[in-house]
Amino acid sequence: MLHAIETRNAPEGLAQKLGMRVWFFCVGLLAMGCHTPSQLGTDTMRPYQWEDLPHHPKYAWHRNGPDSAVAFVQLPAHEPLHLRENRDDPFRYSLSLELILYPIQLSEVDSTSWNGQAIRYSFDWEGEAQKERQDIVARFAFPLEPGRYRITHNLKDVHRGAEVSGSFLFDALSEDAPARCFALHSESGNPVWNQQANADEKVALLVPPDLLDLVWEHAVLPPVDSFPSAPFLDRTTREIEFPEADISVKPTPFEAMSILAPPGNWEGWGVLTWENSAGLHRWTMAGSQRHILLPSRRAHFPQMRDLNEMIRATRYIATRDEYKSMRESRNPKEALDSFWLQFAGDSETARELIRTYYARVHEANLYFSGFREGWCTDRGMVHVVFGHPDRIRRDRYGETWIYGEEGEVNTLIFRFTVRASGDDFNVFELERYPGFRSPWEAMVSSWRRGKIRRR
Repeated sequence: MLHAIETRNAPEGLAQKLGMRVWFFCVGLLAMGCHTPSQLGTDTMRPYQWEDLPHHPKYAWHRNGPDSAVAFVQLPAHEPLHLRENRDDPFRYSLSLELILYPIQLSEVDSTSWNGQAIRYSFDWEGEAQKERQDIVARFAFPLEPGRYRITHNLKDVHRGAEVSGSFLFDALSEDAPARCFALHSESGNPVWNQQANADEKVALLVPPDLLDLVWEHAVLPPVDSFPSAPFLDRTTREIEFPEADISVKPTPFEAMSILAPPGNWEGWGVLTWENSAGLHRWTMAGSQRHILLPSRRAHFPQMRDLNEMIRATRYIATRDEYKSMRESRNPKEALDSFWLQFAGDSETARELIRTYYARVHEANLYFSGFREGWCTDRGMVHVVFGHPDRIRRDRYGETWIYGEEGEVNTLIFRFTVRASGDDFNVFELERYPGFRSPWEAMVSSWRRGKIRRR
């Protein structure tokens, strides 16, 4: 709710005048593209473990001006450790947010290489406990010149001494950059978190004043069955193809709309609204080749609770006939239960198989989702079938997942390369290799024998 949103604004002027802690430092290692482990969560070795994280923040980012940007952060209210100094004092939480901005391409520099420097911003986030509050939300504003950046964010619970990190690419370069618009849930006023809208909530897109006179076209691609090929099959991924536009309209002035919005100066802005069905929604402004794309997820996402979705997720370990039979069954619940029981032999083992398999699907949706659901991506496929890697190495070209001890003959290594895919910055393509057939089939066979192999 709006009353739960706290504003933390970075000053507009020079940092040294205003007391903001800003540092410049060299990122030469990244400039050379070396393979260095990078922290995400609490475990540098196995970073994609959602349940092990001390807290679970969500983010929304917006280029709200020509030289500034805003980060919104949401956190379940019960997750930060609340303490008080004296018996009569209220319980309080204490958090800190650190942002590190690595410029990839600045407006004055025609280059896509790292420029060798980065900027660091730090913010304090504190507040009192409130019994009825379910989430705490804060707004952090900071200076940002036009450009493209890789932003690393680190949210720390000061009282607990625990932190969670992540990174993403932020395009704030051109006048038609999608980050200039802002997607929100119009009935609650909350931002669309992690660029994933909820199909059961009304959404709107805020458009800056200088883009109000343009005609905008909307198209939607309904959810489709699309799975990556196995690691040993070199097949081209099907490209996303949208149908014809179903809406062509100019934005409505914000003042004329009865919608809620997060704190900010929305005077003179426009609003685009549409039927928020499940699928991938695209808005295109006239005269621009840039698109604003917003996935709208089905109920319960990123968890798997819908029966048909749970059947779809078995595609990696089910045979073609088993999969078809479950999809066409008149009693899909019974068909899915029978599928798992045939491997387990007893209900307790079946529950453990189901618990582990769909927990991995959940994690894949959380970490690897872009325009496609996370479990339907290359990284999601490997994560679901093989589990957490023992080590992940990251560089600006992608990620290397290592199963086993490095240097040993049985060590399994998957390399995922960042693939340019329009505005979807979470696309990592597996470098497929025929030699993956044997370990893939062995792991699938293990699932089908009711065994959860720990590599």
